[in-house]
Amino acid sequence: MRWALTAVGTMLVVAVLIPWLAGVARRHPYFAIREVAVRHRGHLEPEALRVLAGVEVGTNVWEVDPEVAETRLLTNGWIRSAHVRRVLPDRVVLQVREQRPVAILAVADESPGLYFLAANGRIFAPVSAGDERDLPFVTGLARNDLGGSEAFGPRAVRRALALLRRAGRHPAVGTVSELHVDRDDGLTLMPVRPALPIAIGWGEYDAKLARLTEVLPYWSGRESDLRSVSCVFGDDVVVRTRTVRPGKSGTAGGGAPRGKAGTKTPAPPSKTKSGAGKPSAVGA
Repeated sequence: MRWALTAVGTMLVVAVLIPWLAGVARRHPYFAIREVAVRHRGHLEPEALRVLAGVEVGTNVWEVDPEVAETRLLTNGWIRSAHVRRVLPDRVVLQVREQRPVAILAVADESPGLYFLAANGRIFAPVSAGDERDLPFVTGLARNDLGGSEAFGPRAVRRALALLRRAGRHPAVGTVSELHVDRDDGLTLMPVRPALPIAIGWGEYDAKLARLTEVLPYWSGRESDLRSVSCVFGDDVVVRTRTVRPGKSGTAGGGAPRGKAGTKTPAPPSKTKSGAGKPSAVGA
C-alpha cells in the first residue's frame, strides 16, 4: 500500500510539475534565440532564408516547430531540401540544399518565358532580371507542350538534358549554347564552337556524337564555310556548306529544295560515312 501511494503521489507531482516547467521554459529568457544559423551555398541570401523559415532572434527556442519551418522553406522553388533543428539553449540551425540549374527553358509563347531547369528536368524557378544566364537554352516548346502527365514537353526536356550531358563528354562538340526541340525532327544541338546547327534527332545519342567527333575535325579552321550538320541519316554525317554550286542560281545558304521533315536537302545529297576518310561537303 505504501509503495502504491508513493507511486501515485509521484505521478501526480510529475503531471503537475512537467507542464509548469514547460511553461517556465517557454517564458524564460535563458531559452530566447540568440542566433539563427544558416548552412547553405548558392543563390539565396541567408537573411531571406531566415525570413522564409519564420524563425526570429528573440523568439523562445521551444516555440520553433522544425517541421513547420521546413515546410515554409520548401515553398521556394530554389530549395531542394531543408532541415531545421533546435540547438539548446538558444540556437536554431537551418540546413538548406539548393537546386543547381543545368539549363534554361525558353517557352516559345510566353514573354519572357524563361525558367531554370534542374538535372532531372524539373522546372523549379523563373529566371529573374538579376539571375545568371550563362547556361544552355532549351527552345522550341510552348506552354501547351508542358501541361499534363503525358505531355510531350517534359519528356522532350529530359531527352534534351540527356543529350546535353553526353555532348559534354565529346570535345568536338564542346560547350552547347542551345538545344532546339522539334516534335518531328527531334533535337538540334547548337554549340558555341562550331557555331552551327547539328541535327541529332531522337535517340542513339552516343553513336551519333561519336560519328560527329570523327567528322568535325576535318573542318577545323573552316567552320565559317559550314551551314549545318546532320546525323539523322542512318550511319551517315551530312555536312552542308554555304558555297553555291557553279551554275546554280541563288545566294549562299539558300535556294535548296526542301526534303523530309522540313530540312533543306541538296540534290543529290552527298553523305559521309563515319570512319570512311575525309568527308565531301554538300553545297547549299
